[in-house]
Amino acid sequence: MKLLCVGDIHLGRQPSRIPPAVDDAVGIAALGPAAAWRRSVDYALEQPVDAVLLAGDVVEQEDDFFEAYRDLREGVQRLTAAGIRVLGVAGNHDVQVLPRLAKALPAFELLGAGGQWETRELQSREGGRARIAGWSFPQARVSESPLESGFPEPVDCPTLGLLHCDRDQMRSPHAPVRSSALEAAPAEAWLLGHIHRPDALAAPRPMGYLGSLTGMDPGEPGRHGPWQLELAANGTLSIQQVPLAPLYWDTLEIPVDGLDVAADIHHRVTEALERLHTEIEQWPQRPRAVGCRLRFTGRSDQRAALERVLNADDPRATVQTLGDRLYFVHDWRLEAQPAVNLEALAAGNDPAALLARKLLLLQGADSEARRALLDAAREPLAEITRAPHYRALGREAPDDTALAATLEAAALHALDRLLLQREGDQ
Repeated sequence: MKLLCVGDIHLGRQPSRIPPAVDDAVGIAALGPAAAWRRSVDYALEQPVDAVLLAGDVVEQEDDFFEAYRDLREGVQRLTAAGIRVLGVAGNHDVQVLPRLAKALPAFELLGAGGQWETRELQSREGGRARIAGWSFPQARVSESPLESGFPEPVDCPTLGLLHCDRDQMRSPHAPVRSSALEAAPAEAWLLGHIHRPDALAAPRPMGYLGSLTGMDPGEPGRHGPWQLELAANGTLSIQQVPLAPLYWDTLEIPVDGLDVAADIHHRVTEALERLHTEIEQWPQRPRAVGCRLRFTGRSDQRAALERVLNADDPRATVQTLGDRLYFVHDWRLEAQPAVNLEALAAGNDPAALLARKLLLLQGADSEARRALLDAAREPLAEITRAPHYRALGREAPDDTALAATLEAAALHALDRLLLQREGDQ
């Protein structure tokens, strides 16, 4: 049996941070959820698969009925006309609208309406069998685990759990579930919706988030798309991501070391984009547009000149066309370290010396002073990752490496300003 498993689609939403030139060239709708859904339907028909499973948040919000109805209906009709069943569960975004859509589209099979576990058996073209167990949000806020109400007993064919939930966030109002409870349930796989960053799902028992169908903004980087799950006749299971998303977000690190002329940084940007394009050309499925964040790293005694050049001829102002893909820069950060002797600078007693000493601590080996510096920043940064607006992106609390990198970037930025001010005073 072959299944296509789809995470959060969010029909009705459009991607953000798209430059007007890209919108004019391809249309923002060609990069959003509806386009990603059409690509997934095309792929399902090409394979063909036996069924398509939707893990909730198919629709962005309750007042997107008509727009979502059009896109969902077209896909469901094409799939079911080819003998491919479409099953799904409601998430916290579409708790009301998805049941209404299911009534309007009888071919779409909604599982677990009203917050009660429900199962449907699938049969493949070759006679293979599998059971899908699904649970849908009964209201937008659910503070108890769906598994507390019980899970269907095992049967004589594999069971796949389809659930929209917040894993290991037990204070969450979005169906909190413990990983241990998922592991204990009699299911050969758990296909989860809600968190937009996909997990590294792998056999023999995949259990995790499918991720959003396409990255909506720079906070959803990397490859997105549905997952193809196959059940062999001997009972073994395999799963792999099919990165069909029409929009791809990436971060490019561009070293500034050795630059004799600050304006040459633009050549390095072009080279980095061309390398990325060469890599993408090797992918079986390729995006229509690529949004990049540039990080300028390394050491340079021209940091001020680099910043002036980048502001004067901003990489964000131009869209590059390579092959049949559009590449745009949505953000850049000058993180290069000033070409200064931190040890000599730290010997002073002014604010620049204080910053230099902090930087040496961050860049040095583990010590009590370094740990104290990191501990002072840990909780303020962790509070940001726990905020409701960011938790849905799957961001984890920063570890020591991430903490040190964040503090170092801030200190370098401040140090550069102090040194420029010192030069201006002389």
